[in-house]
Amino acid sequence: MAIPFYRCEKCRREFPTREAAEQCEADHLIPVSAAVKSYSIKPYPYSVEITFSNGEKRIYNAEDLGG
Repeated sequence: MAIPFYRCEKCRREFPTREAAEQCEADHLIPVSAAVKSYSIKPYPYSVEITFSNGEKRIYNAEDLGG
């Protein structure tokens, strides 16, 4: 017999209850803005700063440009 489970729609993690899956979904941060920090010689940004729904900021670098 199959055991029912609930899945977070954002990260696909499985939980035994709907409430736990919904809480996981609510805990994922949402990007609210992005700002270019630097460019390379390519037309795309090398580095961008993302501001999330909790106010935290993170800088991400393009892997395909050596970041």
